[in-house]
Amino acid sequence: MIVVVARVRTDAEHREELIRLGQTVAAASRQEAGCLNYTLFEDSESENDFVMIEEWEDDEALQRHFKTAHIAEFMGAMPATLVASPDIRFHTVESTRDLSNVAR
Repeated sequence: MIVVVARVRTDAEHREELIRLGQTVAAASRQEAGCLNYTLFEDSESENDFVMIEEWEDDEALQRHFKTAHIAEFMGAMPATLVASPDIRFHTVESTRDLSNVAR
């Protein structure tokens, strides 16, 4: 599994547009084959800081995602809403456990 964590910062003027763009790309991406999850979150301790977390079955699904029209549109529009460079990290996850397996 590939997990993408994208941290972005906006300002009050562009906040609503960033949320609209993030929700739009998340909804479209969740319809793609290989997308396990795609969600936009706001940092509860830092106004106008957001995190997008994406979960993909594998790198092949992620590479297909990068070629979609909704990603091209998103990547073209998003920079105008940001006040700092985004921090985007790609993590390869070998396995996943839930809390019941960790708490033993």
